Parts: sequence; structure tokens; C-alpha cells
Amino acid sequence: MTRPRSLLSSRLRSFHLPLLLLAAWAAAPLAAGPAAAAAEPPRERITVLETSDLHVNLLPWDYARGRSADWGLARVASRVAAIRKETPNVILLDGGDTIQGTPIGWLHARRPDGTPDPMAAAMSEMRYDAMAVGNHDFNFGLDVLRKAEKESTFPWLSANTRYEKDGSAAFPEYLVKEVAGVRVGILGLTTPNIPNWEPEPNRRGLKWEDPVDTARRLVPVLRGKERCDVVVVLIHSGLEIDPVTGEPNGTAHENRVASIAKDVPGIDLILMGHTHRKVPPTTRVFGVPVAQPGRWGEALARVDLDVERRDGSWKVTGVSGELLPSDASVPVDPAIAAIARPQHERALAYLDEPIATAAGAFPGERARLEDTALLDLVNDTQRAATGAQLSMTSLLPGRFEGFPAGPLTVRQVYALYPYENQLSVLEVDGATLKAVLEHAASFYGSAAWENGKLVLTPKPGMIPYNFDVLQGASYRIDPTAPEGSRIRDLRFQGREVKPDDTFTLAVNSYRAQGSGGYGALKKAKLVRTYNDEIRELIIDRLRKGKTVVPVVDENWFVAPEADWAPQAPRRPAPAAGEAPAPAAAGAAAGGGNR
Repeated sequence: MTRPRSLLSSRLRSFHLPLLLLAAWAAAPLAAGPAAAAAEPPRERITVLETSDLHVNLLPWDYARGRSADWGLARVASRVAAIRKETPNVILLDGGDTIQGTPIGWLHARRPDGTPDPMAAAMSEMRYDAMAVGNHDFNFGLDVLRKAEKESTFPWLSANTRYEKDGSAAFPEYLVKEVAGVRVGILGLTTPNIPNWEPEPNRRGLKWEDPVDTARRLVPVLRGKERCDVVVVLIHSGLEIDPVTGEPNGTAHENRVASIAKDVPGIDLILMGHTHRKVPPTTRVFGVPVAQPGRWGEALARVDLDVERRDGSWKVTGVSGELLPSDASVPVDPAIAAIARPQHERALAYLDEPIATAAGAFPGERARLEDTALLDLVNDTQRAATGAQLSMTSLLPGRFEGFPAGPLTVRQVYALYPYENQLSVLEVDGATLKAVLEHAASFYGSAAWENGKLVLTPKPGMIPYNFDVLQGASYRIDPTAPEGSRIRDLRFQGREVKPDDTFTLAVNSYRAQGSGGYGALKKAKLVRTYNDEIRELIIDRLRKGKTVVPVVDENWFVAPEADWAPQAPRRPAPAAGEAPAPAAAGAAAGGGNR
């Protein structure tokens, strides 16, 4: 547990005591009578600011596209500085997923140059009060995480992350900060689904409690033992329900905010992260104010808490606020820009490295509708690196144009594969293989014929990068069939796949944990893992080949069931002199029902 010193706004005022007594004596005649009893109680306003899911976006720059963008911590810093000039009662927090995301973070972790973690340096410069630990903060392993934590001047909070050996806290659980005489407790929590995303070496010796249980245990501690007037939950997790309809969205295994708001009394504000959504502070969930600032520093969440002193303690009487965008009207903070500049220049040089020449285009627009050379390149790379019989991958960006013909650089591969996933090889049987392909095929929510085309609509709520495609076996997807019955003609080397057949399957470390709805893979036997990141394997393969030719084997395709029209009923033979009846269309084509 970490307790900061009080802010300047709460410094002792004993130096001014004689002047205060004189003022009180002079005003006494005016305060006499009934008006004195009706004097208004003391009031304060505390401004809580939050960023989340910064993912090493220090500057307003899109590394994948090589152009400026409306996000970045350097613009957020200018917002924070302006607010601090406006009011002294400011608490600055971050919701996690901080040290992974852009090439700056990857280079610092994988090719260290002896400098402090750039995010720790920048956030310390901005005087953050605390951050919640995010799941992606574990992507480079505990050594990299602990280095960044140690180099930060603020605590990394996660009360539900515990050591397996004795159940003790692996991070500070909460922060108590006094602002203008008001004691504010900040409880840090993390999504509990990390074991289903992260390989064991990246989280060795750790376990995660359900954040709801942790909040039930510690909110009373903050209210009681710690004498907090205001309790804020800072959590790297989002809403598991639709905030308008209240309907579950199927993510309760990782998002727990609604359950905390519903089941844990005594919370004044919940600041969220993880889902990259923008949720304004006017939002209420089971009566509790919640807010989320999106991702990458695209906005700063400002929440103003009005508090009033009643019966010897402070009470929250009003909550207001807004999301402040980091658009071009916001200047770049020079101190943050100076910290970022050398790392930014290093990242640009890395991204501009030439690696190969594409002999033709590798389009990506239709990668979720048909087999493409782009995803075949990824799957072939995974099979070549592991020797596995099969490989499975997905198009990770929401939209991706693909590789044009001509020179290829690291930047294009980074845009295709932005995550630090490593490789795993699993042993799966035929039943498991079909089950995971059926889950992928559930991506298609509806299918309808329009103007001679089969028009497919994605399933609401299913993240596009959870549509995986398989290499090494052939199959057909019938999107008009019910979910669970859409995979047809599944064959390996021309032979029908039987439920008890066994195969080796190469997948990324995220998918190997059963993430994205691929729970069947979590039960599969883990054959081996690799330390190499898939993006670097693709880069190395392209470098060695120098010229890459787009090849599509079309091992999978989308097509509904089709058959010949049924034959018409046979007519009796014509009488003498009658003309024969015309043949049915199916008979003329030489077929009937298959």
C-alpha cells in the first residue's frame, strides 16, 4: 500500500490563524441570529483525470500508416497542465495497457538501449498519481514489467493480482490520497482473464482473483480503516453489459465493471479501461458513475466530484465531467516530446528498414470472405517455423488493405501483425479442429441474396480478429446453415477428417490459451512453445526470401449448399401419335438429388 504526501492545496493554515480570528470577530454582528445556524457546509471540488490503454502512444503519430494522428500522451499532457492551472485539486490516473503497443515499446523491451522505460519517464514527468496494471503490460514478461514499474514515480495498482505461493498481493492494492482535506481512496484492479491470454512464462507465479470479490473485501477497508471520504475504483476492465439495455454482452470472463457497480456498495466512481471504448462520465451503471477515455490518448476523461462536509465527513454530492479529445487544436507538450523524440526516431528508422520485394499485390480487404495470399503468408510462416501439419491465424487489424506490389518494409508487417504474439504448437483431434472452425464460422451473423450476390453480415459483438482461417486442410463454410453446422467437406490431404484423427496445429500464444471463444484449444495438449514473436518470424522470412510471390491455394471458401433441382414426376408413355413430354431440367442436366 502506498500513501502519498498531501497536495499543496491541503497544507496547514495555522500561519493565517490571527487574520482568520480577526475576520471572524469583525463579521460576528452580521452572522448573529438564525442566519448563523443556516450557514452552508464546507464544499470542495476534486477533479479526477484518467487516461487508459495508451499502448506507448507518446506522440500524435500513426506508426502503421506513417502519418500524424489525433492521439498521444504529449497532447494529453497539455490538457492536464491547463487543468492544473485552473484548479489545484487534481488526481491523475491511468487504466493500464501502458508499456506495449507501438514499435517504441517493442524496441525498448526487445532491443534495450539502457534508457528508462519511455512511458514510465513521460508519466512520471506528468506527475501521475497511480495506474492500474493492464493485461498487455505482461506481454514482454515480468522482467520488463517490473523494470517499468520500478522506474515510475507512481504506484502500479492491482489488488486482485496475487502470488500463487501464499496469496499475498503482487502489486500495491490501493492508494490513499488527501486532497483539500478530503481522503480519496483509489482501488486498483485488473481483468482476471490474463491466464487465458498470456503464456505462463510471462506471468509465472501469479494468479488473479475475481475483481468483484476483491472490491467486496477492500472497499470496506478504504471506508473503515483508511477513513476515506471518497472511493474510486480504477480498473483495467470494461462493461460486460450493454449500458443502455443492460443485456449481457458475453464478456463477463474479462469485463467485470457492471458486477462491481451492482454488487459492491460504497463506490463513488469507476474509471475503466481495456475495451478501448469512449464512455463519458455522465454514464451511470446501477447508479454508479463510470467513465472511460478510449485508447492511445485519443481523449482525457475529466470527472469533477463535488463534495460537501456533513456530520464530520465529506460526501459526494455531484458528479460531472466530459471526455476531452486530443485533436489538432491541442498543442504538444514540449517536455513529453523531448522524452519521446529519441525513441520516436529510433522507431521510425526501424519501421523504414527494407526487407523484401513483393512480386505482386497481397490484398487484405476480403480476407474474411475468401482465402488470400496475405493470410497464407502468415500461416505458411507458422508452419515452416514449427513443422506443424496445420496452422491457424486471423487478420488482426479491423481493416487492412494488404501489401502492394513493390518494396516491403518493416512498417507493413507491423501493420499486418501489431501484437507481440508468440508461437505455440498444439495436438488436436478432428473433433476439436471442427469445433474451432465452427466457432470461426459463427462470425457470419446473417446471409441473404441481394442482386445475385450472397451478402454476409458479421455477427454483432464478435470481434473481427476472432475469425480464424486454417491452412493445411481444406474446407467449405456454409454461412446459411445454423451455427455449429457450417463447416463442410473438411479434408486433410484429400481424406475426410474423422473425429479421432490427430494433428499438430500452430497457433499464436493468445489463441493457444483458448482466447476469443476458442475454448476447445485450451483443452488441447501443448506440444511446444517458441520465444520468437510471429511478426519477427514473418520479417525474417521475407528478408531471407528477398522476393515474395503472392500464392493462394484456395483451401477454404464460402459457399452454401447447392443441388440440382428435383426431377419432375414421370409421365405415362405417350399414346401412338402423341408428342413426348419435355424432359425436366434436372433430368436434362443428367442428375437428380445427390
